[in-house]
Amino acid sequence: MYTRSTSCVIRCGMLDQIGSPYATDTETLPLPIIKDTAKVVPDRGWKVLLYNDDVTPLDVVVFALQRAAGLSLEVADMVALEAHRSGEAVVKRGLTQEDALILCGGLRRWSRIDGMCPGVDCEALEDDS
Repeated sequence: MYTRSTSCVIRCGMLDQIGSPYATDTETLPLPIIKDTAKVVPDRGWKVLLYNDDVTPLDVVVFALQRAAGLSLEVADMVALEAHRSGEAVVKRGLTQEDALILCGGLRRWSRIDGMCPGVDCEALEDDS
């Protein structure tokens, strides 16, 4: 790679033309100061709540949570037990409204057994926390 040394610049007479061997003819401007004019509220997304019922067997609820929400066996079991003990449990948070509604539909579909249970009761809500 060919580079020009400072001594060559001085010897060749180029120093007189540009002022220094590292001089440029660009001007440095300060960065503009941007002020926040509006407060931005983060979109918290949607959550899916699973409600307890006395009709759907626990293993069917766990299976539906695995299939519809993609939860592991351990997490699905914890969510199902939480819904059983306290009456409701959060399945997932931070979803879009469309994804939350799709998840509720999937939970109902995977937990429905003809002649035995109509499917779990769940609801898509805006996340408040």
